[in-house]
Amino acid sequence: MDLSKILTPGLKGVFYGRHSTHKQVMDTQLRSAYELVEKYDCTIIEKILDKGVSSRKKNREGFKSLISAAYSKEFDFVIIYSHSRIARIPEEHDTFRATMHILDIPIIESETESLYDFGDTIFRAIKDGVAKYELDKIRVNTKNAIQTLAEKGRWTGGRAPFGYKYTPKKMSGTEKVEIIDLEIELVKKVFDLYKNNNGFTSIANQMPPNSHRGKAWNKDRVKNIITNPFYAGYISIRRKYENKHNAIKDRLEWVMEKSSLIPAILSIEEWEYCWSMYINKKDRKVPPKHFKTAFLLTSLLKCQNCDNLLTGKDQRTTSNQGKIYGKRLYLCKKCNYKIDADDAHDTTLKVFKSYQGVETVKVITAVQENVEGEINNIRGNIEVLEASWKREKEKLQLCIIEIEKCFKEKDQKEAHIKILGITKERLLDKVHQFERIIEEKRTRIKFLVEVQKNQSLIEEQLRNFQTASLSQSQELRALFLYVFEEIIVNDAGHLHCKFRFNLDEAK
Repeated sequence: MDLSKILTPGLKGVFYGRHSTHKQVMDTQLRSAYELVEKYDCTIIEKILDKGVSSRKKNREGFKSLISAAYSKEFDFVIIYSHSRIARIPEEHDTFRATMHILDIPIIESETESLYDFGDTIFRAIKDGVAKYELDKIRVNTKNAIQTLAEKGRWTGGRAPFGYKYTPKKMSGTEKVEIIDLEIELVKKVFDLYKNNNGFTSIANQMPPNSHRGKAWNKDRVKNIITNPFYAGYISIRRKYENKHNAIKDRLEWVMEKSSLIPAILSIEEWEYCWSMYINKKDRKVPPKHFKTAFLLTSLLKCQNCDNLLTGKDQRTTSNQGKIYGKRLYLCKKCNYKIDADDAHDTTLKVFKSYQGVETVKVITAVQENVEGEINNIRGNIEVLEASWKREKEKLQLCIIEIEKCFKEKDQKEAHIKILGITKERLLDKVHQFERIIEEKRTRIKFLVEVQKNQSLIEEQLRNFQTASLSQSQELRALFLYVFEEIIVNDAGHLHCKFRFNLDEAK
């Protein structure tokens, strides 16, 4: 429903808020309500609050005051954060909504910018979906208090991560987070090793024995460091699942805010870079042995005839005297084409070295132009998705209007209402799906801007590129993957190296 037809400029309303415990705060509810009212040029003339009062309590003074004022017609509308602030039991919702419906006083939910209307309650009851909806709301609102703290960069509880010590205000007069020097040096080593493409287990094996607060390092302890933005100076909540062993949630579910309390040991761009490496490995975009391979051109070398990737195969054998026979080869399984791996490596290295002297400024420009091209493509995709989202949103609004008409007409059959209800749910799922995809693409743009296009991070890669030791195969492999997009081989064994960015113009 279009709220502009209800919240016309100049109307006066009251805000009703409630939270269950004295540890919770009303900030989230109030902020949301005032932002919505300001949007429609209306005013809130009174705040009626039930602080630290359970919705199950029958005699809520604030709630009774709200009903009394409604009968006196002291305001034009009521604004609440969400319907869970009113009650948990469906019957109580029905009674309250029916009362306000008779008094012709609309109730607005600021969280969803929707009308908390009488007809929609009946619709939900018919669908028998109230119980699940209420449970979901309870979960959301329990987290809102912690979210308010996190959004202010304040401490949200628990022990400080490895490398830090937290002292509450009541103990020292000032709330503070301090660095533990010996531990933080180990944290820096963890990040350095990870940026050099070492895995969690490999890093754990390279750490001093029993140096993790008196315990041995393992892959979970390394993972906890790499995936925690605390080290970049950010408070975060909702990062992990409660009942799953060290499992990280989707970033879209996190609440993550900069905190003045935390002395950061790396920039947020550096942390995002490490996070992207973690996600690529987790989603199998980067296989476990992606970097640790003697076949430097794996996942890069393509057959010109069939466009298939060539795979490495070691056909060497060693005699009893230690002499090596045979060769390492790259094979195209479709064309049965073979190329000597050492020859392919030597050719690629020559091309690689020919570009090592390119001026840093020119390479940075080439990299950033490449990233900007990807950003523009994603923005175009977002425009298409937003148009589809808008169409589904319009269909949803029409469906809601049709449902409202059904409740006003006495002869409407329950089956018809149920069909409309199912349609509404499907449209709502589509709308949410589009919103999620759009948000993911916006997050990708944010990463490209802050990390891939970041000059200092590009310079770090270029320092490796321009001073690479040809004896370190793992480092060289990582650089090949960064510099080359693909390498095409033809029947004659000639290689054509395609760079990820335009280094020819930078030469």
